[in-house]
Order: sequence, then structure tokens, then C-alpha cells
Amino acid sequence: MRTFGQYLIRALRWCAPAALLIALLGFAALQPDDNDIDSVVNATVKVTATGCRNTLGEGIGTFITPNLILTSAHTLAGASSVIVDGSSGVSSASIIAFDPNNDLAIVEVTKPHPSVVPLGQQSLRSTALPITGTISVERRGEIVRLPIVVKRSVSITTEDIYLEGSVVRPGYELEGAINRGDSGALIVVDGEGVGVVWSRSRTSSTRSWAIDPIAGGSLLASQQADGFASGIDLERC
Repeated sequence: MRTFGQYLIRALRWCAPAALLIALLGFAALQPDDNDIDSVVNATVKVTATGCRNTLGEGIGTFITPNLILTSAHTLAGASSVIVDGSSGVSSASIIAFDPNNDLAIVEVTKPHPSVVPLGQQSLRSTALPITGTISVERRGEIVRLPIVVKRSVSITTEDIYLEGSVVRPGYELEGAINRGDSGALIVVDGEGVGVVWSRSRTSSTRSWAIDPIAGGSLLASQQADGFASGIDLERC
């Protein structure tokens, strides 16, 4: 039986770069029923990274295939070890794709997970907005599912995760209850992942932003196909 990585490499030979994440990261994942709360909640994990000056990086991740978890890159910056904690218990994970410009990352676990949320077949940027979805986040030690409104698509001008240069990220403006530590949570619409929570507003408790992992995911896909990009330094904080 071929591994996901082998399918990934084969697919790269045939897919255009703009379609990489659609064809690759969503491959082999069973689409959950969006009315089944347990399937989405069970696909969500808390991500904890250690190693950067002995500090903890904490965020949320979601299984997008049985072995791959999508999360935020800034949670993992400088990590020497990564732990994920969810419905199947606590597991160590390895970083296999890392984009400091779009603040997206993928970690891999060895044991397949039964619940997944595949990425959408196309970006919401071509969809009429606003639209209502959900996020699964940690509240009082438990993973819960909350409503979120994707208000509009935006181009987010900010800095890379190392604060070394200006970048423009494809994303969305959100309306909903986003707390500190929710970075990396997957926005789910009709059973598919369409955005990754990035940051909340400093002036409004209900305003936040997400990164579009479909429009902004080509680097992650190419890194997986290449067996991880050697040019990225994970030791930097």
C-alpha cells in the first residue's frame, strides 16, 4: 500500500501548482458529515511545541488526513519537539511542512487518526460571503465547537512569523469569539476546512482573521513532495 507521501509525489507530476493543495492534502480523507459534531471535534487537537528558549508554543490543529495535522507555523517556530493532544490521546508529531510567510504548517503522526476534516475543493474567495461555519477550539480543558462567520476575503499585509519582512497573505475577516491560543484552528464550512485562524483584533473582541490554506498552500504541498525544504530553519524563534 502506498503512503500518503508517495501519492503526493505522484500527484505533483500531474497537478498544476495552483491546484496542489486541493489534489494532495484533501486526498484519501473521508469527508465528515457537518451535522455530526463529534467527527469535527474529534479531529481537533491541542498542539504544544517546546524548544524555543525553553518556552511553550500552544495552538490548535486539525487532522486533514489520518496522519497529517494542519496548524499555524508561529506555534512551531523554534520547536525541538511537538506534542498533539486530542480524542486519541497524546502523541508526538514531526513537522513536515512549514511556511513562515503564510503562517501555515503541517505536522505528522505515525498512528492514523479515525476522524478527519479534509480541506475544501476550492477557496472561499470565489464564494459569495458572508457565510457561517464553525471552529473547534479548547475551552476549559475541552475541545468544543463554536460558530464563526466568514465575513469577507482580504489580503492581509503583515510580517512573516520572524518579524523580518513584510508579506501579503490570502485570508478572511472573521466574526466570532476567538481567544488567545486559538491560532491554527480550522474553519469548517459544509464539512470542509476553508481557513486557519491567525489573529484576533486588539480593539474588537469579535473581530479576527484567518489564512486561506487553499489559496496560500502551494509551499506546504511542494515541501511535502520534496521531503521537506532544507532552506527553512526551524531553530529560529
